[in-house]
Amino acid sequence: MAAPSKDTIYIDIDDEITGIIDKLRASKGKVVALVLPKRASVLQSIVNMKLLKRAATESKKNVVLITTEAGLLP
Repeated sequence: MAAPSKDTIYIDIDDEITGIIDKLRASKGKVVALVLPKRASVLQSIVNMKLLKRAATESKKNVVLITTEAGLLP
């Protein structure tokens, strides 16, 4: 059994949630790692996080957030 395909997407500090969702949907991997820059304000909104989760569910992808921001961890 092959391991699920993985993809890494680096998020720019100026990216909007719609752009991030577009990158997620365009990704070929089933597991997508989003690498967030410091002070990335776009994902500090619970609404944006819910939009991202919905897009991942609809695309049948698992999203992993890679960040050092303590505010995003919960």
